[in-house]
Amino acid sequence: MKKYVSRATMWLGIIALLSGVALLLGIILAFVNTSMTSIVMIALGGMFGILFLNCFLAEKSRALIIDTEKIIFARGAEKNGKMFFQKTTVKLCDINSVDTKLHKGDGIISKDTSFHTINLKDGTKVTVTLYAYGKEAENEILETIKRKKV
Repeated sequence: MKKYVSRATMWLGIIALLSGVALLLGIILAFVNTSMTSIVMIALGGMFGILFLNCFLAEKSRALIIDTEKIIFARGAEKNGKMFFQKTTVKLCDINSVDTKLHKGDGIISKDTSFHTINLKDGTKVTVTLYAYGKEAENEILETIKRKKV
């Protein structure tokens, strides 16, 4: 079993940790001497800590899991043109083919993104994007899917 997490997960965790350190430092400074700095550190550390901890946990739950017989896609997979906001499970033996379509980005706001359509033997089409996991992981995931399908 292989688990892929988003590249942003690590950065969100680091920022949440730094916010927690700022909160703790603000509390310590408040006990030593009450100054405006400690109040600001408590307020900002608390607010940003809550925000980034929630973002970290949400991003961590979006893991893509490849098992020996199935692949579990994170929320946001499209099945027959309809978006599903729950995890989508596809058995590797049910995969007929994988098509990749490149959508050009404008280079300023969005980059080039590949949409991968997995055609199942029963006619269902599951469309996913894998850009959040990084280019190397995206290629590794696609090679695994293509290699393990029967």
